[in-house]
Amino acid sequence: MGVERFGEWEKAKRLLAQQPGARLALAIRQATLKAAILLVREIQRGIRSQAPGGQPFAKLAESTIKQKGSSKALIDTGFLINSITHRILRDRAFIGLLKTTTYHDGESVANIGAVMEYGVTIPMPNGTMVILPPRPFLHPVMAQYRHEILDLYRAAIRSALTE
Repeated sequence: MGVERFGEWEKAKRLLAQQPGARLALAIRQATLKAAILLVREIQRGIRSQAPGGQPFAKLAESTIKQKGSSKALIDTGFLINSITHRILRDRAFIGLLKTTTYHDGESVANIGAVMEYGVTIPMPNGTMVILPPRPFLHPVMAQYRHEILDLYRAAIRSALTE
């Protein structure tokens, strides 16, 4: 009982003989950069529209709206939205808020981002609880664009391996 081959084996041999390693690495790096830029742009757009990844933010409390003078969640000075960035690490990317970025008072923007993404319950000295509901701005966008990003990588690999 033998193995039957099908497909374009001669073409495959020719392509592999050209050692596409460097072309493939470059194509993957370029796809990673495109994906990172896309995600940063769409995360920022989602915050501005108040519905990242198509998921509307929980409404702000009336007391918060009165205090800040706006009903827009995650937008006060614009520092958080403008701090969303990417870093390319070979064939991977970091997209989000860097731990080293801080507000003028020294508070980490990444810590504030985590509170916004996941929510928090804060016990107050008088026994009451302050509840900040989750307002996810990273994960919904990443989920929404998952297939588009996969397509970027597929196209990059295909282009690196074609003649």
